[in-house]
Amino acid sequence: MRKKLFIILPTLLLCAHAYAQEDYVSDDAGKTTGAVWAEVGATKVLPYNLSLSLDAGLRTGEWFNEVSRVDVGVGLAWKPSKHWKLGVGYTFLFKHYPTETAHKSLTEYEWKYRAAGASDNTDFTSFMGAPTYSAADGTAYTYRGYNEEVKDYTRVTTAYWRPRHRINVDAAYTLKLWRTLRFTLRERYQLGLVPAKSVERTRTGTKTTTKYRDASYDASGNLVDEDGTVVSDPTLAEYDEVEGPTVSDAGEETTKEKTSKTLHTLRSRLTLEIDRKGWALTPYAYAELFNDLAGRFAIDKVRASAGVEWSVSPRHRLQLGYVFNHENDDDGDQNIHAISVGYKFKF
Repeated sequence: MRKKLFIILPTLLLCAHAYAQEDYVSDDAGKTTGAVWAEVGATKVLPYNLSLSLDAGLRTGEWFNEVSRVDVGVGLAWKPSKHWKLGVGYTFLFKHYPTETAHKSLTEYEWKYRAAGASDNTDFTSFMGAPTYSAADGTAYTYRGYNEEVKDYTRVTTAYWRPRHRINVDAAYTLKLWRTLRFTLRERYQLGLVPAKSVERTRTGTKTTTKYRDASYDASGNLVDEDGTVVSDPTLAEYDEVEGPTVSDAGEETTKEKTSKTLHTLRSRLTLEIDRKGWALTPYAYAELFNDLAGRFAIDKVRASAGVEWSVSPRHRLQLGYVFNHENDDDGDQNIHAISVGYKFKF
């Protein structure tokens, strides 16, 4: 069989400088949880080796205590030979997103300037990114000090449901060895379309003006320390500091627009089945990688499963298995241990 290789502050300047550290994290991030993944489907065999399928699924989360996703899909497959199978499909799913907690720390510096007089012999062009400048009338201005304001707050986004559309194109190659082992390598290109969504959120925290710093100057216009020593390097100057007010935010409710997204994913899955003639049970195991095509083939999800399918009759088939799912993508950052159950009807 063929082998595959998978590769795997913002600053605004408008007479001010700001540094922000923001961490938006789903409250499911880093969790390990249990789930049930259930699916039912029907397949209609058509002429010319075509088949039409309709599937519906439901997934739980939080150790089976809540519904995390529902979906319905339709697909068309064609089997041109005993080894190859091609297909296209569309899935609509409705996914539940848990509470998201965002902690944001923001420090803003508002630059203060003064006009440079004839006796001003200070020689520096910038301080923490604040340059000297000249007004339209030719007056030169140099750095004088700054106001420092610290904002430290937490913003909580209410849990919400969000729809998603998926279109997939599949190509699968199957090889059977020793009349018992069946290997299937399936490559699936998946296009995900996530519409924009308005969500509610609440902010709590503090806004603090911690200091007002004002550089001192002597009679000649030189920058000096509190003891009158001339300072040539403004970063070494000692400043007069005045504590400012602290304002507590009791809770500010707003809405946020979750922007639309387009996701491009290559799903590569290798499946091993023990398919022996006369057996009603078919044990299986598979491993699947989700490669982000827009992120230079970064692997943002890994899935592995083992279980068994039971052919109750030529038309009815049951499935029971275990799935381990590790994800670190737009769906979240968590490990899921799922019980997989399914029923398929073929006619």
